[in-house]
Amino acid sequence: MESNRVSLFLILLGIAVSLVLSSPAATATATETKLVREVCQNTSLMKYKDCVEALNDFRTGNITDIRALAFLSLDLARANSSEAVGFVRGLSVYAPSELGSVLKSCYDNLLYSHMNFHVAVGDLMVDPMTANYDTFVAMDGVNYCRNVMKEAKVSIPEVEKRCDNVEVFVHLCYTTTGMVGETSPEAN
Repeated sequence: MESNRVSLFLILLGIAVSLVLSSPAATATATETKLVREVCQNTSLMKYKDCVEALNDFRTGNITDIRALAFLSLDLARANSSEAVGFVRGLSVYAPSELGSVLKSCYDNLLYSHMNFHVAVGDLMVDPMTANYDTFVAMDGVNYCRNVMKEAKVSIPEVEKRCDNVEVFVHLCYTTTGMVGETSPEAN
């Protein structure tokens, strides 16, 4: 019975990898508007190319205001982290029992990151620097998930990839909300 679960787990993991690699979002490039260039040049904690790819959305080309781009980046972060949470949750259903506690911990921690992006949306309307802090602490969930896998001496490439993706959005949102904070009347 356990070998059937492992086989099913590996088949599902293979399907997930092929879907991610064949998705249009994995190969498309965002239109580099002036604002996208400015934001991506200010993201010192991620590669410029990764920043532009993270902002690859049909709505980006119409945005000329940093506050609107910050809201869009948070929306993209929420969608991305929601996918990561759902993937890890689904993986835990079919995972071998020895990975159960690792996946449960990663699920909880990535959910923490996801919730911080949600909180940041509300805070951005009132206090951009609080939203900036919310995005900063969203990185904790990613780091805790990685640490749990490291301590358990396991490598789950698809979970690691999702941690990397959430990290990209942490850095992007940290930059955009910080730029809003610098331009808001409270900053002067």
